Amino acid sequence: MEINRYEKILVDIANEIIGFLINHGAKKMDAQDIMQDVFVKLLQADIILTPDKLRPWLYRVALSRFYDIYRRRKRYRDILLETYAQYSEVEPVLTDYSSLQRALEQLNDYQRALIILHYDDRKRINDIAVIYNVSESKIKVDLYRTRKQLKDMMVGYENE
Repeated sequence: MEINRYEKILVDIANEIIGFLINHGAKKMDAQDIMQDVFVKLLQADIILTPDKLRPWLYRVALSRFYDIYRRRKRYRDILLETYAQYSEVEPVLTDYSSLQRALEQLNDYQRALIILHYDDRKRINDIAVIYNVSESKIKVDLYRTRKQLKDMMVGYENE
């Protein structure tokens, strides 16, 4: 494969992933930084992936980095709320999604990505299958099992 074509594929996928990250709450600069980190990781890995394996790899690495940033910011926000809430007379109003949040945190990156792609990004099953380079039936089964696992975890957290 010629280098210019490979670079064009990389740029197209990068723009797609940046748009995906922005749709899921990342700021434009953060999404671009994440994509830059992904490219650095690709260069450091010193591997050349075929175009059919490139998209799933880039999505996995970008989503993993996005989740890391999200967790770090959530932790900082929680620390700030805890630290400065004692000085405030007004209690912050927070919606209680704790059981859902805890359950989502227990899922692996692949399971979280399935949920986000299907429900937040409204991707169809066949689009997700193309992203991960697997069959539609595997995505359907994995999505079903992930939903069931989420439900069981949430019921368990609410009964605690």
